[in-house]
Amino acid sequence: MDVIATEMGVALERSSRSPIFAEACDFACGICSGEGDLVSQLNGIPILAAAGSFSVRAVLEKYRGNIGEGDVFIINDPYWGGNHLPDIGIITPVFYENELMFFAVSRAHHGDIGGSTAGSYNPKATEIFQEGVRIPPLKLFSQGKLISEVMDLITYNTRNPDMIKSDLLAQMGANQIGKQRITALCAKYTNRTIQAVIKELLDRGEYLVRREVAKIPDGTYTGIEYLDDDGFQEDPIKIQVAVIVKGETITVDFTGTDAQVKGFVNSSLVTSSTAAYIAVLWGLSPEIPRNSGAFRAIQIVAPKGTVVNPHAPAPMTLCTLHPAGEIISAVFKALAQIMPDRIPAGFGRYCGPSFYGIDPRNDQFYVGFAFCCLGSGGALAGMDGRPYMSPISNYGGVRTPNIEVNEVQYPHTTLCHEMEPDTAGAGKFRGGPGIRYQIRFSSPAEIVMFGDGKKIPPYGLAGGHTGSANRPILEYQDGRQVFLGTKELPRKVQAGDSLTLISSGGGGWGSPKERDRDKVREDYRNGLISEKTAKDVYGVDLDE
Repeated sequence: MDVIATEMGVALERSSRSPIFAEACDFACGICSGEGDLVSQLNGIPILAAAGSFSVRAVLEKYRGNIGEGDVFIINDPYWGGNHLPDIGIITPVFYENELMFFAVSRAHHGDIGGSTAGSYNPKATEIFQEGVRIPPLKLFSQGKLISEVMDLITYNTRNPDMIKSDLLAQMGANQIGKQRITALCAKYTNRTIQAVIKELLDRGEYLVRREVAKIPDGTYTGIEYLDDDGFQEDPIKIQVAVIVKGETITVDFTGTDAQVKGFVNSSLVTSSTAAYIAVLWGLSPEIPRNSGAFRAIQIVAPKGTVVNPHAPAPMTLCTLHPAGEIISAVFKALAQIMPDRIPAGFGRYCGPSFYGIDPRNDQFYVGFAFCCLGSGGALAGMDGRPYMSPISNYGGVRTPNIEVNEVQYPHTTLCHEMEPDTAGAGKFRGGPGIRYQIRFSSPAEIVMFGDGKKIPPYGLAGGHTGSANRPILEYQDGRQVFLGTKELPRKVQAGDSLTLISSGGGGWGSPKERDRDKVREDYRNGLISEKTAKDVYGVDLDE
């Protein structure tokens, strides 16, 4: 099953038109049982780990008894089985000998899904209707035939209908490969054998979680993390969790989290649950499969009306980045009290932007995203933080596009793309360094800032220091500089204007005074720290 999910992902990457799929790999492919349990998934973006299961169950809720051979379903509504609007799920049922055995699932981020802002990240949205097209569970194909009215209604409410249609077809193609491989597997081993194996896989996932949880002392462990703001009020937004361990049972309880907010940093229950799952599994054992068996061993309590489970129609497009990252961080802070050697320090946060306009080279509308300026990971006991791993909800799953390919796809020139000195959180093991990324626009465009982490830096652990905060800077041709916020509506730029993004460095782990002196010197030689930092923070005189 893992091989099938991986093959689906390769097919999607190679057949899509969107650079978000083909370059950044912002998608997930997986296989669910006929009852919606996640069986296997491509190793990729963690925050999409459980989303397929929620979507399949939404389809079953609406269409059970009306699912046939040749049907294909589409979904993105975060209030009904989706995670956020730009991530569209395509779900293909797999029958064998007239029995619904599995669902092949692909979920991918589309560059524009409508709404009042190109790119569909609207930092001033106050309700989900301003963020894009909501797609409840719908049939897109019936008995092998495209329902063109559904396809047209969706695609023609976006700014690039041809692109989104071709990429939806790429998702269907990936699912078809999954369907073919699963059918061949059933033919080889029989339905009964396959069902027995799937049950064993899920039961083993649950058993392994409970086995590891039983090793943890009973108790309630609290973690708190904050977002900068919601884009309207300047007050920080609290994410609070209590990780409750009792015997072999573990519960993540969000009671105490702030009430839902006006801006787009509310989180769907799908995203909040997935963030909690992956944070808990991180702290347990790498041998635990990421399937519904493992997830069902982790209980979630998310009070309605809070940031992590809002009432409709609260906006929430940012949720897969933030507060997903802060949910993971809050759980990490709780778990660090009982397993300090397994939990990393804070990761950098995402800092946008999206940019869009008309490409003068072909007169076509484009939407681009700054995947080339991801922040870095926090340090872990025994290991420095890795660069380009943030936000933690993606954990390196989003691939950094090739600079030259980026310049072909979008009308701008890259001026620099390098690690920034003195941004990594100091420690016995330092965080990953922040990244300086600067582009110069070749034609008029508009930029939208969406992200977090300009006010609140990545935390350190065990005496480690915080990493740096995000610093986005817009420089006009006349020399004026504007220090941007992390949640801003479109700003117009002209040819020759430049945008500099300096992303967060990861938090450090352990006292900087305990860092190996040779590693301090190596960091200085590599340009990651200054002579002053080496002396004042690490206590290393480079002249000695």
